[in-house]
Amino acid sequence: MLTLFLAWLLGTAAMPLALGGALGAFAPRLLRAGRAARVAAWCAGAALLVHLLLVGSGAVRDGAMLDYAAVLAAAWGVAAWRCR
Repeated sequence: MLTLFLAWLLGTAAMPLALGGALGAFAPRLLRAGRAARVAAWCAGAALLVHLLLVGSGAVRDGAMLDYAAVLAAAWGVAAWRCR
C-alpha cells in the first residue's frame, strides 16, 4: 500500500513542483527582487500543497484545467509575496 501511495505521490507531484519552481525561478527577474532559489522553493512548495489539497480531497481530478489554474495562481501569489 505504501508503494502505491509513493508512486502516486511521485507521479502527481512532478507538475506542481516543476511549474512552481520554474515560475519561482523567473519571478525575481520579472519582479526585480529576492533570490531565485529561495523564491523557487517557496513557489514549488505552495504549488505542490495546493495541488495535493485539491487532488487529495477529490475536489478536482489530477490534470484538470482547474488543477493547473490553481497551481499557477498559488505559484504566482507566493512569487509576488516573496518578491515584494
